[in-house]
Parts: sequence; C-alpha cells; structure tokens
Amino acid sequence: MWSFVSTWPFSRQTAEIGAEVLKNGGKAMDAVIEGIHRVESDPNVDCVGKGGFLNEKGELALDAAVMDGDTLKTGAVCAVRGFENPVDIARALMDNTRHSILVGTGAEEFARKMGIPESAMEDLITETARENWRQAAGIGHDTIGAIALDENGSMAVATSTSGANMKLCGRVGDSPIIGSGFYVESGVGGACATGWGEDIMRTCCSYRCVSLMADGMSPAEAVAKVVRTAHETIVRHGGRPDCIALVCMNAKGECAAACNHREFSYVYVWEGMNAPLVIEKEPVIDKDAGDKFIDGVVGYER
Repeated sequence: MWSFVSTWPFSRQTAEIGAEVLKNGGKAMDAVIEGIHRVESDPNVDCVGKGGFLNEKGELALDAAVMDGDTLKTGAVCAVRGFENPVDIARALMDNTRHSILVGTGAEEFARKMGIPESAMEDLITETARENWRQAAGIGHDTIGAIALDENGSMAVATSTSGANMKLCGRVGDSPIIGSGFYVESGVGGACATGWGEDIMRTCCSYRCVSLMADGMSPAEAVAKVVRTAHETIVRHGGRPDCIALVCMNAKGECAAACNHREFSYVYVWEGMNAPLVIEKEPVIDKDAGDKFIDGVVGYER
C-alpha cells in the first residue's frame, strides 16, 4: 500500500507526479524528487525554486534536502544560486558522498561536478519576485515538503524552499536541517515542516513527531502534540511564535497535519484514489487568537 503527502495546495501537482511513480511500482525517493521537481520549475509558485522569494540583495538563494528512511542518510544544500532544482544537488550529495550538508559556493561547485544543469540567474528570477523585492512586499516563507511510502515499505522525504522573503544573505531556515524541517525512518514514519524556520528549529518539530509515532501515537495525536508543545514552549520562554505547520505519515501510510495558524492546507493521496485530496486544516492552537486551544481538532487519517 503506497501513500504520498505534501504541503500546501500548490503541491497538488507534486502529489500527482509522486502518485504516478508509486502507482507504477517506483521508489519512495524517486516519488518525492520527481514531484518536487515540478514545483521547483513552476514560476507561479513564489516560495520554491524558479520564481521564489529573493533575499535582501535581490538574489535567489535556495535550500533543499532529502532523507532516505531505509538508511537514514541525508543530503542537504543551503543558499544555492544558479540552479533551478536544488533538490537534485541534495540527492547527489546523499548518494555520492559521506557528507550531509553543503552550503553556498561549495554546493554549487559540487553540483557542477555532478553535471547538474545550471541556469542563468536572470532566467530564475521572475518579474513578480523582483517587484516584491523592490517594494519589500510581504514576509513569505513557505516550503514544499513531501513524504512518500512505496509498495516495499520504504519511506523518503524531501523539502525545497527559497526561504523567507527579504532574508539576510546567508540565512538558512529549517527546511534543510535534519530533525527540524524533515525526518523519516522506514517502519516508523516521516514528518516535514513549513512556516517560520527559526521557530521550527528552536523546537526540532519533525524528529519529535516521528519519535512520538515510534512510541505508539497515531499521526494525528503526534502532530497535534508537537505543534501545541512547540507553540507553548516558545511562549513559556518569552517568545511570540510565528507560523508552524507540520505534516506526517506513519509506516501504514496514514497521514495527519497540524498548525498554529489559519489557512494551512496539505495534499494527500494513497493507493486506490483517483486524485489527491487537498485538505484544509483548522489550527490546534491559534497564534492569532490569543494562543487559544481549539478542542477536538484532529488530523486526517485514512
């Protein structure tokens, strides 16, 4: 029984491609990579790859990561410029080296050695992204994250993002950081996060979610507990939490999500479905309503 989940409604195209890979007996890692490719190359998605948010200098600097649930090997790249598909660099790093993270020019040089196609910066930056930068418009910070379970029981996760709009040069959020932005272990489950990376990193959301599933919690119980605890912990230490959202899947392919803000949706598809579901989530605790708990809110489970 295969299953696939990804963050945000724009990832429906990711889930469709991932589902096709899995339906044809493909591997979980290929499903998440091929699915994320589509979003990285879509200029209409303003937070990932081509057309993504720019940093304070008007540069497009991308982060991405992958993790193989069978081996626990990871590959991640940060602040990469001039490459449309940073997730390919992350996978090449995982597959061809003993390293886990490369940054900046080091990641770019490695990509060239691996023969990964380069792109001119002017071809990756859209006029919309440039205009948002000129006007310093908005504080976007979304991530495409995807988790797959294949017919052999193997699991994989991948993430990709342009990071926060107008971020400082060199800033890295949670998306390429193992345990914070992503984690997966075949036979247990996987999780990936989206939102304000600094708050997600402070509370190591993804690893904690997988750990709770390993202890016997359902995906819905685990993800709700992680988001609530992360939010409360930041408040308890004098902070004001920004957006935190998490999706997770267990080794049965059951999936759930939780968030601390309105207007978060995710995409879920499993074997036997005709098309992916786009599921809108109510927050388990609402950062914009006085940190109010919302009783009875659970994740979706097949």
